[in-house]
Amino acid sequence: MLYPRLLVLQALGSGFKGFEDALQNFSAVKSGFIDVILTRNIKDYSKSDIGVLTPESYIKTLTVNR
Repeated sequence: MLYPRLLVLQALGSGFKGFEDALQNFSAVKSGFIDVILTRNIKDYSKSDIGVLTPESYIKTLTVNR
């Protein structure tokens, strides 16, 4: 199974400051159904290709979209 190996290689070469952040990002992208990452440190995901919100911001979007 190449999937985990490819994620690790992507994370290592991604330019993310944190390896774990990069793994979370690429895992979310690869899943195909996650469109936002929730984190208290948005700056850690500045290189993300998907949306990044704080938990508080995400909750606000839920109440606005009702």
